[in-house]
Parts: sequence; structure tokens; C-alpha cells
Amino acid sequence: MFFKTTLAITATVLGLTFAAPAAFADDAGEVKYRQSVMKAVGGHMGALAGIINKGTANTADLQLHADGMAALAGISGNVFPKGSDFGETDALPVIWEKADDFATAMKMFQDSATTMAAAAKSGDMAQAGAAFGELGKSCKNCHETFREKKQ
Repeated sequence: MFFKTTLAITATVLGLTFAAPAAFADDAGEVKYRQSVMKAVGGHMGALAGIINKGTANTADLQLHADGMAALAGISGNVFPKGSDFGETDALPVIWEKADDFATAMKMFQDSATTMAAAAKSGDMAQAGAAFGELGKSCKNCHETFREKKQ
């Protein structure tokens, strides 16, 4: 009896675990997730700027933020899935209308974030500063073309 009860409970928990993502996925959730990822990108960018521009003594955190930026850049292209062009968002329809151009912009972001992480690992602040400049250009490139202008 104990075995059957334990087996039934385990099967139920596993079934709910695997079913949960589909049961809780919704359109608004896509946009909220995208916005959260992009806010995290902005957070790392702000922290990197503080370190590079010597606005903080927390220079030992340079690698952590550079690696975080590289990781987020790696998934950023995935947070704009086809069909998620709705709701309250700063993402412009051109993202989906010119998907190849957007993919190119995302590649530029990913490459510059990877370069930033490598520069941070080198420990050379001049190299990190130059890489940060390129990372900023990639962000600006995307924001100018694919993001609604801030008022």
C-alpha cells in the first residue's frame, strides 16, 4: 500500500512539474520576461560604466558584470519571439518586420559582450574600456533602430 501511494504521489508531482510551464505560459508573460531580461542588461551596463569610469571602488566586480552581460547577450535574441509584438513594450514592430536586420544587431551585441568579457578577464582596464565603448555602440545601434524613443 505504501509503495502504491508513494508511486501515485511521485507520478502526480512529476506530471505537475512537467505540465507547469505550459499551464502558466501566456502572452503577457513573454513581454514581462523580455522586459526583465533587458532591465538586467541595463543593470550590468550601468555597473560596468561605474567601474570603467572609476565611479566606484568595486573594480573587482568587473568580471562578474562582464560575464553577466555576455550571458544575457547570448539569450537576448530569443526574448523577441515571432508573435510577441504586442502589449506595452518599447520594442518596435521593425524587429519582426526586418528579422534579418535585427539578427545582425543581436549578433553585434553578442560579439561585443563576448569581447567585453574577454577584456575584463585580461585585467587591462584600458582594454576593458575600449571593449566597453564597443559594447555601448552595439546597444545604441539596437536602441536607435528597434526600440521606441524615450520621451
